[in-house]
Amino acid sequence: MACELSAGFTLDCKDGIGGIKQIVLLDQNLVTGITLDGSEVITAIAGPTDADLYTYELPTQTGSFEETINFNRDAGTIFYTQTVNIMLNKLTAAKRLELQNVAQARVIVFVNDTNNNWWAVGYEYGADLSTSTAGTGTVLGDMNGYTLAFTHEAAKRAYKLNGAPASVIA
Repeated sequence: MACELSAGFTLDCKDGIGGIKQIVLLDQNLVTGITLDGSEVITAIAGPTDADLYTYELPTQTGSFEETINFNRDAGTIFYTQTVNIMLNKLTAAKRLELQNVAQARVIVFVNDTNNNWWAVGYEYGADLSTSTAGTGTVLGDMNGYTLAFTHEAAKRAYKLNGAPASVIA
């Protein structure tokens, strides 16, 4: 199969910033299908309702989303590892129990970056809560709460959404 280049890129304006504002979790098993436009942007998600979406608001500058290409020349394979890192302030019994449920589920993590783009991590197989650390900190100024990492490996990059998750639920 010939893989031909199809586009170049010009230098973009210096108007993008880093970080994420919030994530929204959805049980991956509820999704029965997605609709993509010609640029492979998600325009509709079939199956779930708005009540199935769970929003985690993040303190400023405490979350990140990364996507790494993985290549094996000998096997001739390429796949992508997507990682979402977040922090949740305050240790509570309710958060502890909910994070226990999240760790056992296969979720789609919708990431809202600080440029107001939405990304879907985990559509294919469900993202895993791969690490979760609870800590009290040591001194008064330390964070008391949870540090979480969600990971997903897939044959394609994370899909961009046409809007917020609630707006693309069909």
